[in-house]
Amino acid sequence: MDEYDVIVVGAGPGGSAAAVSALRSRPGSRILLLDRAPIGRDKICGDGLGPGVAVELAALGIGDILRPEERRSSFELVSPSGTSMVGVASKPGYVIPRAQLDCRLLSAAISVGTTFRQHVVRKVRQDETGVVVDGRFKAPVLIGADGVNGVVRRAVGQPPNRAPHLALAVRGYTEAPKGCDQLFIRWDPTPGNGLGYAWAFPTADGRVNVGYGSASFSKSKTQLAERAAELLPEFDVPSTQLTGHLLPLSTRMPRTVVGRVMLVGDAASLVNPLAGEGVFYAMASGAIAGRVSGEHYAGRRYARAWKTRFGRQHRQLHVMSLFLAHPYAIEAVVRAGCRDERVFHRLLNIGLGDGTFRLGDVIRLMATLGWRTAPTRE
Repeated sequence: MDEYDVIVVGAGPGGSAAAVSALRSRPGSRILLLDRAPIGRDKICGDGLGPGVAVELAALGIGDILRPEERRSSFELVSPSGTSMVGVASKPGYVIPRAQLDCRLLSAAISVGTTFRQHVVRKVRQDETGVVVDGRFKAPVLIGADGVNGVVRRAVGQPPNRAPHLALAVRGYTEAPKGCDQLFIRWDPTPGNGLGYAWAFPTADGRVNVGYGSASFSKSKTQLAERAAELLPEFDVPSTQLTGHLLPLSTRMPRTVVGRVMLVGDAASLVNPLAGEGVFYAMASGAIAGRVSGEHYAGRRYARAWKTRFGRQHRQLHVMSLFLAHPYAIEAVVRAGCRDERVFHRLLNIGLGDGTFRLGDVIRLMATLGWRTAPTRE
């Protein structure tokens, strides 16, 4: 049996961040990273990365995996009624196809000393001496980053998310129209669809990531694709091959620590219910788990650190997700952003990072509920 200091299952953003963080905290540690797919795997995703991802990468010392041509700052948001908000974010985000992002992250983890093995994990067993994977690999601590339906989450007795704590989405790639260089989001005005929107995010290689996501669990993949085509008429969605996936929302989270096992990313249902953002939370949780993985009572330290950083936000997100399920609420939010940049930037940090609402933000947002019109911010 091969013995390591930490075993990480899942080589996505959460798993790679955990491996890098563990080695930055304890250089020379024996870190094993397992994934069923080879380097360069693809993961269905919107490919949009908020400013918080760049911060996490810099903290891990691997910020150079981001490239200038992938930076995106300009955006257009369209409310259910058609109110358009156009502007430039104060801090840039990035658009990187997930196959490329995961490859760069895993390569960075390997470059700092992580041992990577392509291996299909089938059994995880833990006792008072450590955690054993498939009878071949053993470590005092295991970090599960293999997704909501992964082996690790099931092995520690945590069931997968069910509706209404799951979102559905489809995405694909199409050729970018001439001059397409900004992030585009259009919310679905159809009553009864819950919080749903279509997106078009241009990549640096001349393609556009197009898709549609909805918190309503009554739609099929075909219906999601039809809504994407209707809401994105400027793009060739009908002839684009769209692939569907599930998003485990943080409105219902499993136990993130069970014995010697810590869950991060999608395995811990860390997907923002407002924006569907998961990469930032996967990297943030992975970095925390990796940092504490060599300490006594690592699980307790992980749970405490995560709660300190994100506990308040998660409580607010649970309430906000109920409020924003109504098109009228989305309308109010977009109008508030049009009229007050402070509200917009606060919402951006809540939807894509670790921000929270303050009393003044709530007052400004609620004040818009009585407005019938709002100007477009250019």
